[in-house]
Amino acid sequence: MRNILSAALLLAIIFFTSCKTPYFNSVNNMRQINSTVYLKDGKQISGQTNSSLVSSFNSNSYISIKPDNSGGLQKVYLTDIKGIEVRSNYYEPKLIDMGFGSRDQLLFVKRMTKPDSKIGLYELYEQRQNTSYRRGGGSYTYYTDNYSYYISFAGNKNGVAWSLDGKHLTPNFEDKMSEIVKDCPALAEKIKSKEKGYFYAQVSLISEKRIETMLNIIDEYNRCK
Repeated sequence: MRNILSAALLLAIIFFTSCKTPYFNSVNNMRQINSTVYLKDGKQISGQTNSSLVSSFNSNSYISIKPDNSGGLQKVYLTDIKGIEVRSNYYEPKLIDMGFGSRDQLLFVKRMTKPDSKIGLYELYEQRQNTSYRRGGGSYTYYTDNYSYYISFAGNKNGVAWSLDGKHLTPNFEDKMSEIVKDCPALAEKIKSKEKGYFYAQVSLISEKRIETMLNIIDEYNRCK
C-alpha cells in the first residue's frame, strides 16, 4: 500500500512540475513562452503564452496569455489577433488547407514577406508522428519535421491562405497564377509562358523551387505600377 501511495505521489509531482515547465514545439503548441500579441484593435499584450492549436479544430480557437505584471491568465481568440511575435519571428493566424479529406484549420503561420506585400508568403511548421513496423512484429513511433507554404492576399479579411501545391494554384499553375496577377500584364505573361523562375509544376517535389518561384512573383508584383 505504501509503495502504491509513493508512486501516486511521484506521478502527481511529475505532472505538477511538467505543467509549470516552459515548452516549445511550435507557436501552435507551446507553454509559458514569452511573446507579444498584436490585436486587430491596435492594442498589444506581452507575457507568457500558451497554445494548443495543433489539436483544436474549434472555430473559436484561442490562446491564453499571462500578461507581464499581471496575476491571471487571459484568453485571447485568434479571430481578434492580427499577429504574434515569438522568438524574433512574426506569425499571423490564417485559415489554411490541411490537405485532402481534412478540414481547414485556423493556425499561426510564419510571415516570410514584408508587412506591406500585396501577396504574403507564409510557412507552417508541424512535427508529425509516424509509426514504423519491425520485421517479425512490433512497431515504434518517431517524429519528423514538416514544412508547408501558403500565400494570402492583402485585404483578405477572412484570413484564408492557399497552399502552394493546393487546388487554387495547381495543376495549371501558369493559368491560375497569371489570372491572379493579371493587373500586372508583364508579370502575368512571364507566368503564362512558363518563363524560368516564374513557374513550377504540380509534380515538383522540391519545395525550395516553389518558394523561390513565388518570391520572384511576389517581388515583381509588389514593384508593378
